[in-house]
Amino acid sequence: MLMSSVLEDGASVGRYPELAGKRILVTGLSHAHGIDVARAFADQGCRLVLHMTEETETSNAVLEVLSQSASELRHYCDPLGNMDAAVRFAQVAAQAFGGLEAVINIVDLAAPTLPADADVADFEDAVADHLQNACLITRVAANRMRLTWAEGLILNIVTCRPPRSEADAMMIAMTRSMLATMTRLEAQRWADQAIRVNAVAPCSPLDIAMDAHGTCLASEPDVAALALYLASRRGRELSGLVFDAAGASICA
Repeated sequence: MLMSSVLEDGASVGRYPELAGKRILVTGLSHAHGIDVARAFADQGCRLVLHMTEETETSNAVLEVLSQSASELRHYCDPLGNMDAAVRFAQVAAQAFGGLEAVINIVDLAAPTLPADADVADFEDAVADHLQNACLITRVAANRMRLTWAEGLILNIVTCRPPRSEADAMMIAMTRSMLATMTRLEAQRWADQAIRVNAVAPCSPLDIAMDAHGTCLASEPDVAALALYLASRRGRELSGLVFDAAGASICA
């Protein structure tokens, strides 16, 4: 029922007037994913802080389009190769407009580069590495919201390609499990500060095939609609949730 309501609302301009002027951080933006999410918030007249994975002619064209509807826009391409770099960036981004009301972290679950004899611990370490920056940015941004008395949302979105091997399937399953645990713990940690933490995770091809009621997010516009809903007044009661998405289908 919830997803049906969200997707019927859509992500059209003016649907959430209370979001106009809100300060939104989107990380992990690239030509492959995140564009519809950023555009949805830009179309609401938000002030955007964007972290792009690369600076190319395509990314510059995206920035040009977003700047036409966003109230204000700043962008960064700082490498986030380690924990210190991720924390420094999060601190800078959180102060770009004096604070944040929403943070959307987009994590691309790359194919594992693990040896053939990799065990469960190796997979867990690989998943933890993928989620590390999102976890750090979540905590820095939530603390900034707390200090500025800002009610806010943090939404961590994991994208991936369709699984092509048992290793891919294991990575997806472990990522869902670890992301769900992280989301629940962070939601509990910040609940008394009116800061909500939710996530979007890829589900298995079998789950997608059995999704007769259309509860699985099927495209990036669906994810964008959900992000707007969660950031709006209507999403104030929702925290600690992991929403299902069709992995690679949430790429632009």
